Amino acid sequence: MNAPLEFIGNWGHMLAAGLFAALSIWTSRNFAKQRAGKLLVVALVLTATWLLSIAFGGVDRLENGVAESLRNCGWLVCLFVLPDRFGRHATRQAQGARPLYLILALLLVAQCGVDILTTLAASEGAVWSGISESAIVLRILWVIGALLLTQRIYAASDADVRGRIAPVAAALAAMWGYDLILYGAAFFKQGQIVSLLYALRGLNMAALAPVIALSSRTVNDAVMAPSRTLAWRGLSIAAGLVLSLLLLSALLALNTVSNPAMKAVTTGILFLLVAGGLLFVPATSLHRSAKVLAAKHLFRHRYDYREQWMAFADTLGQGWDNGASIQARAVKAMADITQSSCGALLLAEKEHGLFRWYADWNWKGEHPSELRFPVADVERMQARGWITDIAEARAAGEGLPDWLAESQATWALVPLVHFGEVVGLVLLGHPPITRALDWEDFDMLRAAGRQVASYLAEARGQQALNEARRFEEFNRRFAFIMHDIKNLVSQIALTARNAERHADNPAFRADMILTLNESAEKMNMLLARLSQHNSNTGASQSRFALGDVLSALAARAGAAHPLLIDGERGLVVEADKAKLEQVVAHLLQNAVEASDAGTPVVLRVEQSGDEALLRVIDHGCGMSAEFMRDELFRPFSSTKDGGFGIGAYEARELVQSIGGHLDVESATGKGSIFTIRLPLVPSKLITPTNGHERAA
Repeated sequence: MNAPLEFIGNWGHMLAAGLFAALSIWTSRNFAKQRAGKLLVVALVLTATWLLSIAFGGVDRLENGVAESLRNCGWLVCLFVLPDRFGRHATRQAQGARPLYLILALLLVAQCGVDILTTLAASEGAVWSGISESAIVLRILWVIGALLLTQRIYAASDADVRGRIAPVAAALAAMWGYDLILYGAAFFKQGQIVSLLYALRGLNMAALAPVIALSSRTVNDAVMAPSRTLAWRGLSIAAGLVLSLLLLSALLALNTVSNPAMKAVTTGILFLLVAGGLLFVPATSLHRSAKVLAAKHLFRHRYDYREQWMAFADTLGQGWDNGASIQARAVKAMADITQSSCGALLLAEKEHGLFRWYADWNWKGEHPSELRFPVADVERMQARGWITDIAEARAAGEGLPDWLAESQATWALVPLVHFGEVVGLVLLGHPPITRALDWEDFDMLRAAGRQVASYLAEARGQQALNEARRFEEFNRRFAFIMHDIKNLVSQIALTARNAERHADNPAFRADMILTLNESAEKMNMLLARLSQHNSNTGASQSRFALGDVLSALAARAGAAHPLLIDGERGLVVEADKAKLEQVVAHLLQNAVEASDAGTPVVLRVEQSGDEALLRVIDHGCGMSAEFMRDELFRPFSSTKDGGFGIGAYEARELVQSIGGHLDVESATGKGSIFTIRLPLVPSKLITPTNGHERAA
């Protein structure tokens, strides 16, 4: 090894030794109480000792080889306990890799033995050469095994903690990967390359020291807490120092290249790398990315995400006030994350870029009813969920709405993105201590914004569903009303036709007046039912004999068609009499329309156990089994010209609403039987009377 490379090697190993010694002291102070921390301290001390032995004794001494084996042993033990920190699956995989641990341990013992034999043998001759090559082969085998073990542990770790194990795996892979290249070059007797790699080995270890420091944090579940500004400047200085040493090493390595053409090419490549570095290092975006990366992995997070998310969900789901709307709760939930003093919600209108002021929390002062944003800004929010720092945007001269640009109360603007569309914006006021937004704020607010957007979209969907249900209920009620009006019109038209022939008959005039009064009363009831605020109008329970209902229907319909009332008319039920009359009137009207002019319709009352059965029987055209199964009780399905197809459906709904059941029996060409089942009043049974009443 020439003098420049030896200089670089000695000082590089000394620098790395100092870094690892300092790292071991820091680790012992913070994590020595944990088993993983103790083992990590041992590995760091052994690594520092190995680096010192090379820095002060060169690379060919016996103690250097033994120190390297001890270093590897320390890290092997760390790998043995590491899976316990990263999930059950990794632990099981590590247990399955115990034979590999044993093999690696035996290889370390063999290395120490071969190193001793190499020292005792003569420095020349076939025996010494064979032992030296055996030592290199053993180290190559050990490094390959260690790399395989590292990869297995990383791949076997649970997905949610794989990011934590990444620094450990990366540091060890870089250390042993470098050793593999070094020993591979030595095995193939590439003397110049081996000298260069030995010289740069210390710098490689120095560069790995910060990564291993990060590894100590993840292995021991601890968090570094230095000043962010100081840490960033320290990392910048360290990075600059490492880069300078690498550049110096590259320049010195050029002196070892004897071929002029190769030297020119190497110099050109080095120049391009340095120039590219000088172009990209001052970039602001690179500085920001590096700061964010360092802050994410080296420092304690500002937010306790579990606590924040539980409080957010409680406020959003339950609220601080039972009277607060979901929109106001959403604003407060967002403001609580950053401890903002106030907040407001703007919802998007159909016009792209237009937002309407919808709700606010603790907002003081005037505010516009609507804000208009540039379409390009809205599209950017949709694409990336871009959160705007109002002060920064104001200073940069971005196209904010006039009110927002002039407002001193607003601190941040958070878009609410749902399925790639901005459904609203949340304005946040300043926290107690005004500060600039950083990556933690952006990540937290972006996630909370997506959740709020989902809540608001769900609330809008529920509101639309409720409105649709109200319209559906109104339309259904209106359809029933239309059906009833059709029947009333038919009844009044029939009365008008009969009046031409029987106007001079006093009995007919009395019946006509009764019919008209009942029609007017029913029309008023229909109008009341149309009101959405009186859906239960007329729903009154009372006890009555079924014979009373049948008598009223006989008086009303008997003049138009033969009607036969049969059975136990004294059975008493408790129900809504008006609804029952309406149902029987529907069924009776359908029976009359289905029957021939001279064929009577039968109303029969029977008792079956604790139920009263009211049957409407006709001998008309009847219905098929398929029609009864698929169409009969289906609204807006009718076999009659001009029919609404809701008579049977409404009849069943009304019967069920008064606590009864509606059954039907029918056959094509034989007629139909509709049976209304109602519970009897046990203590109020009236002695039944058998007989027939023929309506004229």
